[in-house]
Order: sequence, then structure tokens, then C-alpha cells
Amino acid sequence: MFGFFKRKKRDDDPLSDLKTVSRWMQDLPTGDIYTAQEQVVQSLIQFNHGGHAMSKDRLNVLMHLDEQARDMQFSLCAQYLRNPRMSKVIESRLWTAIHAFYWEITRGYHAFLMDFVSNPGGNRIQPMIPNITARAIRGFADIFKWRYFRYEKVEEKLWMRMHNLYRIAEFEAFQDSRLKLYPGDTRQSTCAEEYIQALLLSPLGAGSLAPRQIEMVDHWLDNWSDLSRLDGEFDAGRHTFYVDAAKGQGLRRVRPDDTPEPGYRYLDCTRLREHIEQTERALKSGAPPATLGLGEEFRLPDGYDLLGHVANEWSTNHERERRGSPRAPAEGRCEVVRDIGNITQRLLAEKEAATGGTGGHHLSPEEILDIKLYGFVTERTKSSISQRFLGQRDIGSEHWPMHDRSESGLGIVLRGEDSEWIKVGKLLAIRLDPAQPWLVGVIRRITRLQDDERKIGVQLIDAAPELIRLEQGESGAPLAYVVDDNLHDSNQPPNLGLVFPNAADGNLIILESARYAYGREYRVAEIDGARLIRLDNVRDKGDGWIMSTFTSIG
Repeated sequence: MFGFFKRKKRDDDPLSDLKTVSRWMQDLPTGDIYTAQEQVVQSLIQFNHGGHAMSKDRLNVLMHLDEQARDMQFSLCAQYLRNPRMSKVIESRLWTAIHAFYWEITRGYHAFLMDFVSNPGGNRIQPMIPNITARAIRGFADIFKWRYFRYEKVEEKLWMRMHNLYRIAEFEAFQDSRLKLYPGDTRQSTCAEEYIQALLLSPLGAGSLAPRQIEMVDHWLDNWSDLSRLDGEFDAGRHTFYVDAAKGQGLRRVRPDDTPEPGYRYLDCTRLREHIEQTERALKSGAPPATLGLGEEFRLPDGYDLLGHVANEWSTNHERERRGSPRAPAEGRCEVVRDIGNITQRLLAEKEAATGGTGGHHLSPEEILDIKLYGFVTERTKSSISQRFLGQRDIGSEHWPMHDRSESGLGIVLRGEDSEWIKVGKLLAIRLDPAQPWLVGVIRRITRLQDDERKIGVQLIDAAPELIRLEQGESGAPLAYVVDDNLHDSNQPPNLGLVFPNAADGNLIILESARYAYGREYRVAEIDGARLIRLDNVRDKGDGWIMSTFTSIG
């Protein structure tokens, strides 16, 4: 899986003993964390494939390397999360480097634990077993989390390995023993808490959260995992979830027809849910998020939505929100354009084509004939308009096969690496038929299926979009709007947005994120004239776009 990292071919082994590995770590390039961590991973691969005996000295080397490389690993993780719009090539290289480190470190600990299980009486590492078990459980949790970032499904065998590690802790009766996993940790933990944290995160890795949101929830669980506990006996009044250690899967919700099995462990989330409710009340009372353990990255009001989503995932059966409308199978293909800039430019091009002009250009006789014959702008016409109107800019559409549909959304199944740009929060314009108007939707869920397929869940806005042009005056000057018959005489691209006149939720506008500020005023050009609006609260946002309410003020 990690062919990017090649095994070292030189004879000297930097991980031969503690003294050697300490000196080798000091000689790693300090100005290039990626290269330094790559060398660490290469050495770990050699360490894990060396075929050496599982001695106490070698375990000390592995633990020391893990501790010393943590800061570099965290720096790479922070770089990945700070740059959600990095190129696919850079994202892939960075993700692979981060995942490979977690994989090789965890693989090393797992090998020592399996050696201990096979010969517990004659093994000198027994005093270190609680610590490396907890580290291995955390390592699997990190692997799972980084798989969630890519909407990948965790293999059954990996879940089984984690379950078996916790069973070792239970068998040896140290699952609740408190210890510091790493010297730099600010708090002690237990194998049970590390295991519970991984279990609680599993429902949130179903493809409906962005990586930064998953990371934020994982940070909350650093402080919240001790609010839940695993029990061997089922209590209908307290237990909402269970985990089956005999199956390769994460947390499962208790159903009325479930039959308890000896290997089941039941999760009590009562205190956790109460804590989330208290946190929400404290936020509404003005308490700073950092003092509530929510981290420096937590922002309001978006944070309320994330807290609500988390509470919903960990809620009891009767409290959990259900799908508002059923799905029905759908056939055919839909046309898709992504991102607010491309969407507005595409709508503008088609609008000008339908009205007989394209910003100073006239329709060709063939284009006029298409409109007269079919009553709508054909793909050939739109392609021609796009080339003349936008030059070399790519606003081409894609065609996706539909899988199912509901009143509020659309399900798409894509194969292979088609549409690699897809991620949760992407804004789309979708047209189900060339004769129908465009709809606007947002990618809400991505699920990896078998055979390298992805199921894409798109939530659609229940109103047709209307293209508008926005103008904002200079600072301190009155707002002004000038109607320009030729939109392309200016070197500045038009500031376009979308409104939904018939939306059930009132006045909604979608515009580029950089153009939003609470209370900002715009003069809006529409079909029937111009009006002045003021932006209000953010309703939703995603990759480069914001949906806001607005008030008409003149």
C-alpha cells in the first residue's frame, strides 16, 4: 500500500539500539519535516521487516523513536488540516506520509503484543504491556481517523485487531489502569478510554463531516472519553450502543430485537450527552469555548451545528433524527457544475444565450436554430458560448449516473477516481434534464463502497436559483450600481451570486466566502431592477461559498 516508501538498502541500522537511534534522530534534516519523517518511516519499515527477536531492548528503541518523532508527525498533521484546498498531488503525498507513520508504529507495537500473548511467562516486556497496548489502541484509532478523512471504509481485520487489543487489556485486568502514554501528554489515560474514544468517533466517520470537523470532535473526546464506560451486562435504561468484539465493525446502536452475546460490550453515554447539553448552555451564556474544552479552533455560530450533529449521533433511538423523505431508485444521468464561481458563470452564459446576446457577441444562426427547435440551449450551444464568453477558463460540466432520489436530495454512485475533487461541503449546480432548470445542492455525505465505488449524497435546495449581480461602493462612499450592457468590457470579473426567491426559509443568498461580512450592504441587479440588501446570519457554508440570510433595505 505504501510503495512510496522504499526499504533502506544500506547495511547500518539506525534503530539497532537506543544510543544509535538517539544520535540518528538528531542528524535528521531540521528544515524539512516531510523528508525527516519519510526517513523515519523508511527505518520503521526496515525495523518491522527485519525478522529480529522481540526483545525488551528493541521495544525500547521503538518506543523512543515513537516519542521523538511525535512532534514532526503533529506538524505534518497540522499542515494537512490547515490546507483543505491543496492540490490532489500534495494532499496524497502528505496523507500517505502521515498514515504510513501511524501504520508502521502501530504495526510494531502490535507485533510485540502478539509475541507476548504467545509466550506471556517467558517474556521480559510484561511491565511495559499496559503502555504499549494503550499506544497500539490509539495508533489504530489514528489510522481509522485518517481513513475517515478520505471517506474510506475501515477493513474488518483492523477492527478485529483493535477489539483483540482491548480483550488483552481486559484479560490482564489493566483496562482501567491510568497512565501517561507519552511523556508529553498533559493527562493520563486508560486502555478503556482510548478504546471508547475510537468507538465514539466511528459513527462520525461515515462521510458527512469534513476532516477539520472530525479532528475537532476527536480533540473534544480527548477530554470526554472518560464520561462514557463499557459494561458487560445490558441495561436498557442506560445503554444506547454496543460493540461486538467477535466482528470487524465499530459501534452499533442497540435495537429492540438484538440478542445479547457474551462478547458484547455496552456503551453508556448518559453522562456524555448531559455534558454536551451543559456545554451548549454555557456557550449560550457567554462562556469562552476554550474554557469548555472545545479548543482554539471552535467558532460560533458554526460550532452549534457541529455540537448538534455530534449529540444527534450519540443520542438514544427515540431522540435521533430520521430521514425526512424516503429514497426511490433513479435512472439516467445528471449534469453537474461545481463551485460558486463556475456555477454563476455558467448560468450567466446560458442566460445571455437565451436572451440573444453573449456580452457583445451575437448568437450564430445555428445557436438560434437550436433554441427555436428545442426550446432550450443545447450542449453544443453552451460549449460554444463558454468558449467565446470565458476564453480558456474551464467551467465544463460532468455527467453523473443517478442512483436514487428523495424529496430533499440525490444519490450518486461514482466509480474509480472520477471527480477527484469531491468532498463534503462542495457546492454543486445539478440539472436532471436539459429541458429543466438548474438546481443547487451541497455534498453532505461520501461513502466508500466495494470495488472502489463512492456513494455521493447531495442535499438539494428546495427552490430554483436566480442569478444576481452585486455591487459594493468604496469605503466611505455611497453604494452605486451602474448597468453595463456589455459585461466584458471591464477587466474585473462580475461579482455574481445566487438568490432563491421561492425558498421556504425566506431570503437566502449564496456568494463567495470572501465577499461575506455580517451587515455588509450590496446593491443587487435583478430582472426587474435594482435593490439594496444587507447580509444577515450565515445559514450554511462550505468550500469557498457561504449561504446567508439577507434583508432588503431599499
